[in-house]
Amino acid sequence: MKKYINKILAGSLFLSLACVAFIAHPVTAEAKVYNYDITEENFPAADYAARYSDVKAAYGDDAAALYNHYKFFGVEEGRIVKITKDVLVSQANAESDVVAYKIFALDVLDTIVTDDMSDAQKVKAVESWMKTNITYGSCGDTRSYHITGPMTNQPTLDEGYAETFEFFMDALGIQAITNSDLKTNKVEVDGVWYDVNIPGGVLY
Repeated sequence: MKKYINKILAGSLFLSLACVAFIAHPVTAEAKVYNYDITEENFPAADYAARYSDVKAAYGDDAAALYNHYKFFGVEEGRIVKITKDVLVSQANAESDVVAYKIFALDVLDTIVTDDMSDAQKVKAVESWMKTNITYGSCGDTRSYHITGPMTNQPTLDEGYAETFEFFMDALGIQAITNSDLKTNKVEVDGVWYDVNIPGGVLY
């Protein structure tokens, strides 16, 4: 009987979130290719609420409700939160090279942008850094397809450019996705989506 009651309560919670989700209208972004396993403990609830006025209106400052919205609806709707070191070290694969180099990339990012820049200026600064500091090509192993390539000064292919650009945007809290081809991106600046293909010369 206790298990049955728990199932009913869990179902009721999900239905209540779903109902409120109709109030919190989905954004127009595509779902992200690269997602993070963000736990309730390290979820930046205040950041999430501040980004999305519809979510704020529906859930207020209720951290648990904001996290559940993000987990069950926000990720699929393409909603984001700023990715920090705390988020990265909490990942199930936190000991992997990819996560280690994403943490290293946060330090690199600090040399590229400043807090007083607008989102547009930050995107341009990241593009400029990537054009100047990443060499197109293959190093002969999988690093060329991931952020580990540019973070170890190795030649990088389209997939590595796309993963690196999206991560930098995630860390800046700027809406961006890697397209389904895994080779190009889209980034949202001031409510408008722009195509980005850095090795192909398509820049914001």
